[in-house]
Amino acid sequence: MSFFLVLSAVAAAFTSFILWRAFKIWDGYKRLGHLPGFYTLCEATTAFGALAPSGSWNLGLSFTWKRKEYLYTQYQSEVIAIFPLLWGNANVYHASPEVLRQIKGINSAFHKSEMGQGSMKIMGPNVVASEGEDWKRQRRITTPAFNGNSYRSVWEESSRIFNEMIKHEGWATEKDALIPDICVYSRKFALLIIASVGFGLPLDWSEPRYDAQGKMSKEEIITQVSMNILPRFVLPWWVYSVFPTKGLRAIDTAYKTIEVLLRNMIDTRADEIRKSMSLNEDLDHQIRDVFGRLVAAQIREGEKLSLNDQEIIGNAFILLFAGHETTAYTLSATLALLALNEEEQEIAYQHIKKTLPDDRLPTFDDYDSLNVVLACFYEGLRMYPAAYLTIREASEDTRLTVPSLKRPGETETVTIKKGTTIMNDFVGMSYNERIYPNPGKFQPSRWYDTNVDRLTNFGAGPRTCLGMKFATTEATCFLTLLLREWKVEVVLEDGQTKEEWKTKYLTPTLLTTLTLDEVPLRLVKRGL
Repeated sequence: MSFFLVLSAVAAAFTSFILWRAFKIWDGYKRLGHLPGFYTLCEATTAFGALAPSGSWNLGLSFTWKRKEYLYTQYQSEVIAIFPLLWGNANVYHASPEVLRQIKGINSAFHKSEMGQGSMKIMGPNVVASEGEDWKRQRRITTPAFNGNSYRSVWEESSRIFNEMIKHEGWATEKDALIPDICVYSRKFALLIIASVGFGLPLDWSEPRYDAQGKMSKEEIITQVSMNILPRFVLPWWVYSVFPTKGLRAIDTAYKTIEVLLRNMIDTRADEIRKSMSLNEDLDHQIRDVFGRLVAAQIREGEKLSLNDQEIIGNAFILLFAGHETTAYTLSATLALLALNEEEQEIAYQHIKKTLPDDRLPTFDDYDSLNVVLACFYEGLRMYPAAYLTIREASEDTRLTVPSLKRPGETETVTIKKGTTIMNDFVGMSYNERIYPNPGKFQPSRWYDTNVDRLTNFGAGPRTCLGMKFATTEATCFLTLLLREWKVEVVLEDGQTKEEWKTKYLTPTLLTTLTLDEVPLRLVKRGL
């Protein structure tokens, strides 16, 4: 009897699931059936879709990269719909910069969905994960923390840390240096910049990850936090106790430690700022890091016109995440692309020599003149967009004006129903041949003396990334210092072609961000 009860329960559950999925598919088709698109097994951004192997039956998170040459052109449309059969909701994907600007424009009919902002709020409310009036308030408070003094500090710290790296790694006295993975160095470089200019924690390149007692260094804490956002967001709290693996313990310890560290820093910095204010000292000149400026704003403006402690921690976390991994992997990709395209590397080198005669050291005052170096970084960012996908939800029925691929020069109107999720596909935008002819070619000249608004990777409209110039200043300094002294080469195995090397090492992994797993390069000293 019990067997038949179990069987009946299973049959009822299966029938309910089938009916539920039939309703979801029908609902998705009613909303999006007017758009070109296709069916798949699971929605790519769900846990099932992301973790299941990618193939013809399941998209996987990397599908926008793997299908970038034809995902949209096969349907002659820059806006498509994807309908999951087994799990998830029907969504819209687009590869149009024009659509992005409508979605992110002032008074847009789209807002961030819970799916799109949940992982960004794991350490507190922040300007990236906020909406409406709360976003306006946080944006108004955080924007002044990014200013000319900040960018000058970024340049100076980038120069200091670069020289520390060269000295500590022993490259200064070598004719060439074999680097098994440039990502290791770009991640550490970007992290130390964030620690110093973002948090006022100047760390030393030579500091070990763990001390003699096995305690994490500040560098290791920040690294664990910034690189483990997804597992921290997905895993429930009890997993860390029930399955205390070495990796999970490290993640749990890092997140708990950094929150205590940041709260202590708020108290310490607040005391220092109050003392400076009592002495009528110039805080704008004295405070050189972003974190300190947020604490200063809290004290000077009062609670109603500033961020509370949890919001300061939340915004510090976003600064850490956005400024570490994204910049690091874009630097790695840019160096790899320069190594593959030697003629472009030579153009950049000659530009540096012309801009910096007599081998003088570059300063922040040279930033605007080093436009060719910056163009290399922009092109690396275009080809390997670290923030490869952002998610918005329609707050009301609305219409989008989309450039027509069927009738070039004309536009089409696409209706989006309230509640529909739309995916801003930055891989698709970056490889949109209408915007970037021959998109698979590394061509920094696309960015010579042009309006960088065409670069969508930092967002668009009023929500353009606050840290854009922070990142470009850091990258321009790093690339200038490196390329003026070293030629960058790929490390080919016996019989391996450059194209085979590119396929092996420059095929990214797409999770929270687009990352590269391992990029071996060789640095050869110039002038020898």
